Parts: sequence; C-alpha cells; structure tokens
Amino acid sequence: MVPHTDSSHTNPLNISDESGLPPHLLKFLTEISRALTAAGIAVMSIESILKKICQAYGVKAEEVINLPTFLLIKIADGDSKALEVTLQKPGVLPLDQVSRLYELIYQAENAEITPEQGIRRINEILNVKRQHNYIKNILGYALFSTGLGTLFLPTLNGLFFCGALGAVVGLILAYSQDKPKLTLILPVLTAFIVSTIFSFGFKQGIVNGSLTIMVPALAYFIPGAVLSTGMFELAANNVVSGATRLVQGVVILLLLLFGVIVGLQVAGLSGVHIVADTATPLNWWAPYIGVLVFTLGMYLLMSIRNKDMVGVLIVLFATFLGQQAGNYLLGGLLGAFTGSIIMTMLGTFLERSRLRTPYYVSIIPAFWILVPGALGFISLAALVENYSPSISSLIQVALTFVGISTGLLIGAVIADPLKIGSYPQVIEKEL
Repeated sequence: MVPHTDSSHTNPLNISDESGLPPHLLKFLTEISRALTAAGIAVMSIESILKKICQAYGVKAEEVINLPTFLLIKIADGDSKALEVTLQKPGVLPLDQVSRLYELIYQAENAEITPEQGIRRINEILNVKRQHNYIKNILGYALFSTGLGTLFLPTLNGLFFCGALGAVVGLILAYSQDKPKLTLILPVLTAFIVSTIFSFGFKQGIVNGSLTIMVPALAYFIPGAVLSTGMFELAANNVVSGATRLVQGVVILLLLLFGVIVGLQVAGLSGVHIVADTATPLNWWAPYIGVLVFTLGMYLLMSIRNKDMVGVLIVLFATFLGQQAGNYLLGGLLGAFTGSIIMTMLGTFLERSRLRTPYYVSIIPAFWILVPGALGFISLAALVENYSPSISSLIQVALTFVGISTGLLIGAVIADPLKIGSYPQVIEKEL
C-alpha cells in the first residue's frame, strides 16, 4: 500500500450558472470525490456515487470524468448548468475515516442532508488531528506482520523476527506521521532498514530463514491494492485511470526492491541468499490463528471502528478459505481468483446488510491476505544476479494481480443486483 497523501492542495476551476441548482451541490460533489480518491477508491465507484447523489437531489450529472489526479464534473437542472474542474491526489485514509465518509454518502444518496452540511461533515472527518501513538503503531504493525507471517513462515524463529521487523516498521511509520517530505521516500527507506537489519542478523546466525521473513514486514508498502485496482479499471475500460495506478504501483514496487537490494549489498550478502522459501506455514492451524492476529494488528494500525470488525473478520476468513480452496485445487492463481470473487461478493452483501460495513473497509484488509502469498515480490530481488528464476517470479506476480482483478470484475458483475435500491437509512450510534 502507498503511504497517506495529503489531498488538501487542489486547484479548482469553476465555470457555472448555479441559479437553479441546489446551493453548494457542485462543491459538495467535488469534496466527496477528493475524499474518496484520497482513500484509494476505484474511479468507477466514485463516478457511480456522484451520479446517485445528483439523482437524489433532482439534478442530472451530464459529465463525470474522474481520474486519480483529476476530476471534471458537469451538472444540470433545466437551463441551469455548472462545471467544475479540480485536481486531486490518491492515497490511503485510516479506515474509520472511510467508514464515516460512507455513512455521509448513504445520507446524501437519500438527500437526507443539505450539500452545505455535507461539506462541513467532510471537513470534520478529514481534518481530525491524530496524536502520535507510538505504542499503538508498533504493536499494531508487529501483530500485522506476525499474522501474515503465519501464512508461510515454517519456524518460530522466523515468526519472531518477522514480528520484530514489523515493530521496527511500526516505529518508522509512527515517526513519519505529519512529515510529508519523509513520506515521499518512506518505501525505499523502510525497505533498506528492514533489509539491512535482516542481512546482518542472517550473517551473525541470529536469523534462520530466507528473505521470506521480510515479506510481512514490508507488506504495508506492497502496492497490491493499487496494482489490482489498476488492473480492474483497465478491464472495465477506464484506460487512463488504470494505467496511472499501474505506473504508480510499479514505481513503488521498484522503490521497495531498490531498498531491499541496497540493504543486502551493504551487508555483503551474495546472490545465493536472494531467494524466498515456498509458502509453508508452521502448522495446519497456524494460518487461522494468524488471520485473527493480523486482524487485531489491522484494528490498531488502520483504526478500524469497533462496529466494522465483525464484517471485516467475515470477509477476511471467507477470502482466506476461498484462496486456500483454490490453491488446493489448481494452484495459487486460482486461489487469488477465487478469493477475490468471494471478497467482492461478500463485501457488497455486507454493505447492504444490517451490518452495513462499507465495502471498501471490508475488502482492503483482505487484499493483504491475497497479495503477500505471491512471494515472487521478494524473489524479484534476484534480478541482480539470477535472471531466470526472477523472470518466472515476475510473471507469477503479474498473473496473480490479473487473477485478483478478474475476480473483482466478475464478483462485481455477480453482486450487481445487490446494489439495486437505497441504503439503510437508519444511522446507528457509533461505538
């Protein structure tokens, strides 16, 4: 995943005659788009949301062109028309903020609030000042990393150092909060630090295992959701947006690999050590415990709300079981595809159920279950000295993202009937 990016610096261009339109509606729509883009939501979803809100307020959305870095929206009501062009930035928001954004969207799609109230609410959601909580970040990332490690690390020693490296990354993330300049180099810097610590530990005989130990510790930065969303958008014929996300994801991946390789070279490890073990868990029960540990880490790290935890757990376990079934039947590619379909369909259903867990909130944790299982990421470091296995790993990684994005697309088509009708209108009290 990419680090959080600030979407507050924009350059809007408004050309409008809004005399017959609901006051501030155009501004409300652009603010919603910016917020959802900052959360990393796919452009098709944002366009659909904007059109539904326009319909709720009795306005026609004549043009909606939404890209990760650009929005053009034109609305009309009779002779009154309004056009706005604005810049926006993709990123990652804490999941509690995403949940509150979707509650606001549910209200707007039923015209239960005025656009002016909606604008104020968006500002309240996004401008919440969070105190630096080093313990929460360190413990959360250590659990996040250890939980993922149980999916494919075969020794207790490996799990211990997986959690230790995760704690180091959690410390780096906590320190980098509100430091935009440091955020820009965070993937390569973190990969370098993790790789260097691992390499010196390996040389001293403290760490037993291969580079697989680093995968969970760096999983937060692996742009799995970005690459999968990009493939999904390309498959849905959103060429510009999909290509933009793919380029962004590939750059982040290359930065991570550069940091890993430099760390190995600083420690003086030869190319023979640049390998990753086959995914073999500690025991048959370890992955199931690991999913629980991982979820607890996500709860702390990504600030999931209490009321959303049940939905997140349901989607996580269903995705994992679907992936395991696919792996058992035909291998990893079918596992990624099967898990992705289940994740999409169940996430859509839960959003419309009484749980009302926002779709994006429930599926984002599941991406981390699907993506790091393709250990080809770390094997790509072997490109430095061993080309043949690395090319094979590169193809495996690419096909895994194709499988995930195809599952997203097919799952969305199957689950489309669930989107008919309005959202539940009763907003429960937050826990």
